[in-house]
Amino acid sequence: MSCAFSLTVALLGSAAAPLAADDPKENAPQKYRQAQDMAYGAALYDYFQGNYFDALSTLLVAGQRDAILTHRDNAALIEGGISLGFGLRRHAAELFEQQLQQSDGDSEAETRHRKVAWLKLAELNYLQGDWPLAAEQLQKSGAAQESALALNLALRSQDFSTAATLLHREALPPEQRILGYINLAAAVAREGQLSAAALHYRKAAELAAAQEDPSAEIHVLADKAHIGAGYVYTLQQRYHEAMEAFRQVRLQTPWASRALLGLGWSAFNSDQYQPAIDALQFLVNSDGDSAAAREALVALPYGYEKLQRPHAALAAYRRAEGHYQSVLVQLQQLQRDIEAEEFAPNSDDTAQRYGWLQLAEAPQLMHDNRRYLQPILQSDDFQLRLSELRDLRQLAQVIEDWQGKLPQLEQLIDERKQRRRSIVENYHSAQFDQQVEIAEQQYRELETSLARIERQRDALALMAARPGDSESGEMLSLLRRAENRYQMLNDLGRARASQRKTLQRARGLLLWQASEQYHDNLWQQRKQLRTLDEQLREATHQRRETDLVARRAPQLNQLRAKIAAASPQLAARHSAITRAGNLIEESIRRDVIAELARERNRIRQYVAHSQLAMARLQDAAMQNALAPGQKQAAGEGEGGADE
Repeated sequence: MSCAFSLTVALLGSAAAPLAADDPKENAPQKYRQAQDMAYGAALYDYFQGNYFDALSTLLVAGQRDAILTHRDNAALIEGGISLGFGLRRHAAELFEQQLQQSDGDSEAETRHRKVAWLKLAELNYLQGDWPLAAEQLQKSGAAQESALALNLALRSQDFSTAATLLHREALPPEQRILGYINLAAAVAREGQLSAAALHYRKAAELAAAQEDPSAEIHVLADKAHIGAGYVYTLQQRYHEAMEAFRQVRLQTPWASRALLGLGWSAFNSDQYQPAIDALQFLVNSDGDSAAAREALVALPYGYEKLQRPHAALAAYRRAEGHYQSVLVQLQQLQRDIEAEEFAPNSDDTAQRYGWLQLAEAPQLMHDNRRYLQPILQSDDFQLRLSELRDLRQLAQVIEDWQGKLPQLEQLIDERKQRRRSIVENYHSAQFDQQVEIAEQQYRELETSLARIERQRDALALMAARPGDSESGEMLSLLRRAENRYQMLNDLGRARASQRKTLQRARGLLLWQASEQYHDNLWQQRKQLRTLDEQLREATHQRRETDLVARRAPQLNQLRAKIAAASPQLAARHSAITRAGNLIEESIRRDVIAELARERNRIRQYVAHSQLAMARLQDAAMQNALAPGQKQAAGEGEGGADE
């Protein structure tokens, strides 16, 4: 809980800067309404989505690339907060200390950064047990009046007077004050100061009762205060006050069983046997699976004995013994099941890396038998180890997924290598060079022809060269063939004047048409020449770019070597994670079995007590049954003597 609280405070304090309004002062540090660094914004997004691992990864990568410039201080605080949440206390301390070394200005943002950094360092050193240093850093943070850490430090150092003074501050929320009184009462009770403990428990209960609209948490704290006060009164032999305190606890709560058990024993000690029986019987009927109910089963017959009801007591002892024998069988079977139980089984689904700050769920087997395993299920150490085991199993699953992807990556590299080779070979092939040479020759021919046409202003040639105008080209071709035939006929003296005039008229018409289209045809030829020139330039540029990319592109052989090196690394890490997970799982199993053994020992003591009590009651019954006969025999003997 403290890690999650630290993480929240750090992130809320750090994220305030980029979302603040613009500062109207010219000389004041500029504030932003939105994140100015992409990586910082991505980290904030992942954090508020609950993807703490991705947020931390983004910040670490950005730090390596120096990608966060504007919000570097905020990013460092966020990274420290998330690292603290993941248990990376040393790394978090380094980040906070760096912030303290770098923050030497007097601006509002730097003051806030120093305050958060000192507070985080104080919490870190408190978690590590260095309480004097934590107290010193808490004072430097200036947040001693706003944090419950000062109270915890006073309790750790057994400075109970300072703790009591701190609890009188109204700056703390009511929930923290009530909890503080309960913790103070428990601390002084451990030192044997029972009167002071009772006083602090009573103050906690009175403070809870004084709240106008108490929350569910305050109701729970009030019940805890009444239970604590009841047991302190019992230790002081103030049984009537203990009974009144126990009666203040709400019945429909998980911890009512402790209050009912305490009420029963307090009533026994004050010779109020019937109220004790009523409380214990109600406990057995309402919560028969709890540890308190198992103790109540053996206490009930004692009340019947005190009420001179031996038959009821004997029957109750027999019921208790039968129940205990059944419980012993269940515990034996549960131990066998626990020995084969996987506390964090590998999931076939994709490992979720989100929500790692949440506690892991205990196996269903333990939930189903929580009546025997309640103490260990409520243990912080058990929950932390179970969460660590869950995280290790998920890491192992992630590594297994990557091990399955390595062959696919090798295949992709081979395909990419083949594709690159084909592209490079295509641009360096003889066919490509031949195509480029043909295009260059066509360009030179077109350029020479166009220069001659412009020089001679040969409109007919330009018409013939125009692409897409097949009709004009065909007419010009027919004219030239007709002129050739006319010249042959003229050489033979067989040509007529009308034929010459017809050819001249046709040429004139074509020449007039070509002259009309000269500029358009010339523009089309120049356009074709430019297009061809651009194609040649593009081919040259593409070849140059291909060579450059081929030289600058990632070396696929190096990538393949990295993948080959990654395979044994992943295998080694998977093996190390598996070994660490197995050690944690074995320690969890060992502690659970030890808890079952302790429960068996308690049950065996209850069985022995029940059997001894039954033997005592049966012996007393036999003595009572034999007593009249013994008296009669004694009377007859006396009469015979008299006779």
